[in-house]
Amino acid sequence: MSLPYFPMYPSDFEAKTSHLTLAEDGAYNRLLRICWMTPGCTIPSDEAWIMRRVRAHTDADKDAVRNILEEYFTLKDGRYSNARLVKVWLEANEAHEKRKNAGSKGGKAKALKTNNSASSNAVAKPKQPEPEPEPDRVDKSTHTVSRPKPQRFQEFWDQYPHRGGAKKGRGECEEKYARAVAAGVPEQILVSAAIRYRSDAQVLRGFGRTPVVWLNKKGWEDDIEPTGPNTPTRNSGPSTGHDSLMAGFAQSAHPEPGAGGSDFDGGETAFGPHDAAMGGGQDCYPSQPLLRVIGSE
Repeated sequence: MSLPYFPMYPSDFEAKTSHLTLAEDGAYNRLLRICWMTPGCTIPSDEAWIMRRVRAHTDADKDAVRNILEEYFTLKDGRYSNARLVKVWLEANEAHEKRKNAGSKGGKAKALKTNNSASSNAVAKPKQPEPEPEPDRVDKSTHTVSRPKPQRFQEFWDQYPHRGGAKKGRGECEEKYARAVAAGVPEQILVSAAIRYRSDAQVLRGFGRTPVVWLNKKGWEDDIEPTGPNTPTRNSGPSTGHDSLMAGFAQSAHPEPGAGGSDFDGGETAFGPHDAAMGGGQDCYPSQPLLRVIGSE
């Protein structure tokens, strides 16, 4: 399990970032999240690796990322880090170790008292998010490439919105999943995208893809079709006359803008479907709090 958040100090953050553009502010937040999920709270100074993780595709977005790295991050031994974020990460790591040690001591004392060799029931609290996969490493002696092995397939399988609720084709799906991971797709992205796919309009209408097809089509790169008050939600099966009737009622209840209605009638959120992505997979529901971020030094 991963820490679903890290502290945010709004006053500090705003004081040090008020001069940033909207694109730069977004780039900064994404870089902080990726650092938090990567071993040692640092990321490699591989620009292609970084741009892919923050999803910077346009020249303007890439320039924004470069500006943030230059102003707020330190490059040392081929890795970028943010001083304030590393400080908080170390404090969280230390607190976790203390809880783990306390749990171990409690278990030993109980075993001596009861002559029972069973382990303690104490459980350490989460440490830090699972690591972001590093780029492939090449063994110079054998000239072979070491690729990451899947660790989170079960989580992906459980979170994916299986069509009609039937979980079929697990073996083939696991093979496709392993191929995607071996090709360099981070498991964090696969799991988060599978959760985000639940809110896709096609899924809510019962026409979502099977996980095998989704993996074949690189579904983690797709944009999610937004839902609205007129989007019918069904678990499975084709549209029926009843659906058409209900859609008519929905249309009457939610008039189109310009015909006396409103573009935002309170039944929708002010945030698009992509705003809930990224964050160990727990930020993907509107009912969850937005990801909190930390200011920089």
